[in-house]
Amino acid sequence: MTTRPVQPTPSRWLPAYIAAVVVAAVVLGALSWQWGRRPDLAPLLLLSAMGILSFQLREPTVTSRIGFSFLSIILLASGAILGPFGAWCVGLISVVIDRDPKMRWFQRVFNAAMTAIVGVAGGWAYAWSRGSEDLGSLSGLTDIATQLGLPLLIADVVQCITNALLLSGVIHLFQGVPFLVFLRRVLVSSGVAYVGYGAIGFLFVILWFPADLGPFSAVLILAPLLAARWAFIQFGDELRSHERTVDTLVTALATKDPTAADRSLRVARLAEWVAEEMGLGPSQIGTVRYAAMLHEIGHLGVPTRLLRRPRSSLSAAERRVVDRHCVLGARMIEGIDFLEPARSGIRHQGERFDGRGSPDGLSGQAIPVVARVLAVVTAFEDIVGRGGHEPLSRGRVVATLSHDEGRFDPAVLMALSAALDKHGPAAAVIVAGDRT
Repeated sequence: MTTRPVQPTPSRWLPAYIAAVVVAAVVLGALSWQWGRRPDLAPLLLLSAMGILSFQLREPTVTSRIGFSFLSIILLASGAILGPFGAWCVGLISVVIDRDPKMRWFQRVFNAAMTAIVGVAGGWAYAWSRGSEDLGSLSGLTDIATQLGLPLLIADVVQCITNALLLSGVIHLFQGVPFLVFLRRVLVSSGVAYVGYGAIGFLFVILWFPADLGPFSAVLILAPLLAARWAFIQFGDELRSHERTVDTLVTALATKDPTAADRSLRVARLAEWVAEEMGLGPSQIGTVRYAAMLHEIGHLGVPTRLLRRPRSSLSAAERRVVDRHCVLGARMIEGIDFLEPARSGIRHQGERFDGRGSPDGLSGQAIPVVARVLAVVTAFEDIVGRGGHEPLSRGRVVATLSHDEGRFDPAVLMALSAALDKHGPAAAVIVAGDRT
């Protein structure tokens, strides 16, 4: 049996949402022209050119969740240098000319409108927090801190939140990802980056005006930004190499058990949801995902005849051989540096929370959190993956797991239940076992 890939159906509200964002962008631009200061043409053209360059040189595939572009820095600086309308123009111009053939027209329209809104939001946040318009007159640390630094910090936070809210809305309607789940994901993955953006934007404005370097400051800022982009690309290449390594291992397993690849994908997706619900950090979530993808890799060392027989028909000795797959799997990936954090999760996935599990009889919090998550999601997959019965509801599956007292971490069970409720239709596909 294999799993058909599930293509999310966009919500019927998606066109209305995109239209609302476009209308909001137009209205905010008009209001900013009417009530905001008028930008000077020369810096507007320069910052727009920098915005176009930054967007064209973006690296959107550093990881599945993190991209890199220094457009946010340009928008932040534009809010201080040009005012709200100027930042709106820079945001719109930087994105609207993009001709990525892979991007659908409505994605291009939404991106342009969203970027314009992010720019104007930062511009108004800077203005309302009493940021200085006459930047050349700033002198002394107190003036720079109170009339430029603090307003830029506020504008940076506003831009980050605005970007996250608009993105979460469109992803929720387009892919069905719960709004709050994706919002937290964006804030966690990009929040730290925005702090760096704010610092560089502040330096950009300082060099342009108080330091009186003018447009030449753009050259000084672009050099380290391009160097940072190169470093991010190298990092992205390394992570993609990691993904290919994991895919190769899963493919090797699939040669022995054709259903293993699809099962690993389902378990990995569910494990990520549970890890997010537990509030684990991005690094831990990545470790959980790798461990879930490879949780059965030890089956390569188990005789095929044992794997193909129902567990109930195995003798006690044969069960022990099958159960050792956890230890075998941990040994198989030993020496692969990026998988080292996942090894303990694979080795200890058979432990019980009450200490009566294997291979080492660990209990409670002594069991690695990755292993506690794997124990729950693999048991869940085992129940919904069985043939010969009608699909169970999410609640009944979780209740079944809860009845086995002492086996699972109660906190992970609660996170599983909450994650299944939050992910709605996508979770229903996993529970229904769309396996044909």
